[in-house]
Amino acid sequence: MMITQLIFKRVAPHLRCGRWALVQTHLKQLMRTNSDLSEFRELFSMAKHIAIITGAGVSAESGVPTFRQAGGQWRTWKTQDLATPECFSRNPSRVWEFYHYRRELALNACPSAAHRAIAECEARLSKQGRSVVVITQNIDELHHQAGSKHVLEVHGNLFKTRCVSCGDVESNHKSPICPSLEGKGSPDPDVKDAPIPVKNLPRCDEKGCDGLLRPDVIWFGDFGLSHPY
Repeated sequence: MMITQLIFKRVAPHLRCGRWALVQTHLKQLMRTNSDLSEFRELFSMAKHIAIITGAGVSAESGVPTFRQAGGQWRTWKTQDLATPECFSRNPSRVWEFYHYRRELALNACPSAAHRAIAECEARLSKQGRSVVVITQNIDELHHQAGSKHVLEVHGNLFKTRCVSCGDVESNHKSPICPSLEGKGSPDPDVKDAPIPVKNLPRCDEKGCDGLLRPDVIWFGDFGLSHPY
């Protein structure tokens, strides 16, 4: 029924105008799509090891902004202007405001239908002795919240920090991550930066360190994280 409706929707305008060549082209494309889906289902049913790759779109339905889309800015800044080692070196307060905003959004977000469907797929297939791994560019932990067990976060994790002095990596779900960031991070372009002293930004708890922490995520210009996920 759905296929019939789709075919009619695609070809009806051309039928009314007598464009038979275009009708034939659309029908061939739809038949090929249906054939490809059938092939996919067959291959999927036989696969023992499955990788599901996700990006920002899967979290957009959860209310997590996709900052690289048109108009995707924080205040007047583009993500690629903030998420760099150079920007953090020049203005760690601004960068931490930005990531505080993103952490709070993620902490208050709920997994989308897509997150839940992927987790359910993994749970169901694991009972059949089949493995599923989620490879995601997202850093919001929503796949974990949905129940996915095997998640490879290739761009890092909002809720992990890395010390720029000793390299220690820790999980941190505090809200806010430090007292000086409470109430900060508004994305409103009219809001000015809060000039938070570096000593009051997130600091390392390792004995004798007290180094400045950064989000343990991949930035533009980074060469990759120093530890496996």
